[in-house]
Amino acid sequence: MISDETIQAVRRSVDIVEVVSTYFPLKRRGANYWAPCPFHEEKTPSFSVHPEKQIFKCFGCGKAGGAVTFVMEYLKVGYPEAIRMLAERAGIPVKTSGKGEGGPPRDELLRVQEWAAGVFREILQKAPEAEAARRFLARRGVSDETAEGFRLGYSMDSWDHLLGRARRAGIDPDLLAAAGLARRREKGEGYYDFFRGRVMFPIAERSGRIVAFGARALGDEPPKFLNSPESKIFSKGRGFYGLDLARDEWERTRTAYVVEGYLDVVIPFQAGVRGLVATLGTALTREHLKVLRRHVDKVVLVFDGDAAGRRASERGLDLLLEEDMESFVAGLPEGLDPDDVVVRQGPEALRAILQRPVEVFDFLLETLLARHGGQTPAGKTRVVEEMLGRLAAVPDGVKREFLIQRLAERFGLEARVLRGRLEAHVSRSGAAAPAAGAPADPAKAAVEEAAHGLLACAAADPEAARRLRETVPLDWYPTEATRRVAQALYGQLEGGGVVDREKLLWDPATASAAAEVLSREVVREEIPRRMEGYLDRLSREAERREGLALRGRLRQAATEGERDEILRRVVQVRRREDRGRLPGR
Repeated sequence: MISDETIQAVRRSVDIVEVVSTYFPLKRRGANYWAPCPFHEEKTPSFSVHPEKQIFKCFGCGKAGGAVTFVMEYLKVGYPEAIRMLAERAGIPVKTSGKGEGGPPRDELLRVQEWAAGVFREILQKAPEAEAARRFLARRGVSDETAEGFRLGYSMDSWDHLLGRARRAGIDPDLLAAAGLARRREKGEGYYDFFRGRVMFPIAERSGRIVAFGARALGDEPPKFLNSPESKIFSKGRGFYGLDLARDEWERTRTAYVVEGYLDVVIPFQAGVRGLVATLGTALTREHLKVLRRHVDKVVLVFDGDAAGRRASERGLDLLLEEDMESFVAGLPEGLDPDDVVVRQGPEALRAILQRPVEVFDFLLETLLARHGGQTPAGKTRVVEEMLGRLAAVPDGVKREFLIQRLAERFGLEARVLRGRLEAHVSRSGAAAPAAGAPADPAKAAVEEAAHGLLACAAADPEAARRLRETVPLDWYPTEATRRVAQALYGQLEGGGVVDREKLLWDPATASAAAEVLSREVVREEIPRRMEGYLDRLSREAERREGLALRGRLRQAATEGERDEILRRVVQVRRREDRGRLPGR
């Protein structure tokens, strides 16, 4: 766990404008800086960075927070990792307090991965036992320079070679096991090497730090590909191979090409075809898409054009269809992988394929037509029903309507007929089908506005903060986010304390909601009047909820005495509502 001392040092050293500017340009307009929001698609910039308050806020999608929240959201990392990245940026050494949950600290796991990468690299370069691995890479077209750039290596075909090297380097076997480099023996004591006799491909996170390894067998022994097990620093379901090397190209093109194998990234990169990443032996997952959304606007899924390749990728295609981002498919010649295309036909042939992808909806439709046939009414009906089953999972009502219209046009049907069939699919799947652009509940919005307004007054004025703590219980706040901010603020005031706005922004539990609160402009002279209105609105809502709860209890009352007591309380609530004043006034 990162020490409070380190977190405080980072807080004092980091400027949010400098942090955000690292990832995309900001333009100054008045007192704030502006840019198109990185968290949703837009044409007019609504993403604002406030240097004085040290917050960001998007007035389009509502995302808000401080510097650490921005790093967490933009790079899709956890709080500790975001603090480490900001500390590294500021040149602050990271101190830890204890080992935290789940074994060794992250820093130790990262260090042992770097050490192992060096060992595997040295073996590939120098060991006679690695000759077969060197020939394999040469046969696949990997140059020595590329092998060095990707830090490719080789693991000895031995049960304890890496363990022996670790012992001589003073590395605890428990740490090796926690990093996924060794495993405990099922019988007896001790460990054995996890990777044996394989070409090693280091897997790095976006910053370039190695978090795991992918390993390829040289022969036919199963499994052909083996990845590091899940650990504190590695998750196969959201990881990509080549992510660190694709980021520059992604920033330029805002397009990611997702392939299947390690060499499908390495060989094209060597030939100058960039922006490719590989999933780690898994189908594309929602977690993968969350990572991609942080970096690109367009995803192109690249796979072998044969029937098996299509079937294996359909689950990923369904997920892409559901996403609110540009999604395409680039089909390769049958039996060829991206690295095969480069080696046999040249990099320009692969570029041509990548530059002419098919939109996911059209690709799925053509795949189903090829499978079921599009010549007979029965075949067309099966295709339509399968496509409607997929559209039922699309959460965006506007996108779903566009796709319904395209499907109707393709088969010469009326869109209203397909909408009726779609409702049946939605009902069977249990998916929600909200109307596009449905207005928010104005009463609910008014209560949330009152809660944010009260907290903004409290953050701006110590006297307002103390009055709020004495007057408004936590259960009056309408959302979990506002309750967390209020609880943290009340806690700061205990024992005569003061409101620390920066602490609210640097606590991951309160950061986003606190930024929403702190982004509001508060005129001190208007605080008493505004608080009266906000308090009245919250008190009325609390009384309404209390009345509903009492009426529910009244229906379930078991005795006459219990019923009379509940009725008495109902009358009290109604009287307070009629007076329109706060309880106790």
